[in-house]
Amino acid sequence: MKHPFPSTNTKGRILNQLLNFFWTFLCFLPLLWYWAIESPDGWFYSSIVISLACSFLPEAFYKFLQFSNTTKTYEKYGVKIIRKFVQHGDLINRSFRLKSPGYKVIKGVRQLNSYLKTIAMYERYHFMCFLFFLFTAVHNLSTHRFLFAVLITVCNAVYNICPIFLQQYNRLRIQRLLRE
Repeated sequence: MKHPFPSTNTKGRILNQLLNFFWTFLCFLPLLWYWAIESPDGWFYSSIVISLACSFLPEAFYKFLQFSNTTKTYEKYGVKIIRKFVQHGDLINRSFRLKSPGYKVIKGVRQLNSYLKTIAMYERYHFMCFLFFLFTAVHNLSTHRFLFAVLITVCNAVYNICPIFLQQYNRLRIQRLLRE
């Protein structure tokens, strides 16, 4: 199966991965810092197990979590801003188009269907991380580390909630294209 995101060159793939690494490092740092200070305990291991288990929930569960059935709602809450700063997002795609004016991320219906599977995978990953961040923030509150709780909650919103909304928005856009 061809990857749904053909990059124009190796530099493009590296740029996308660097952006992905940047967000992952930035948002996981407070989480790792907290667990290094606190020492992993039963809460830590239970959080990991529950978060991982939830990644195996049926697709119907994730459709149930869909925030809205219209792209306008997501746009109202700023999903187009989020889309600029992610891998394969607007800023990176614009840089690809400067070198290759005909560049398109997805070409044709076959890639649209393939991309729906990619969206589902991304959404599961971010939901799993969302739960782990949430459980860690609750643990922070229980240990009276309020600054960590706030910091991890902000990181959870940036690293997980925003991408989940973006994936839900993308799914709606692709489903609309497939109906046309």
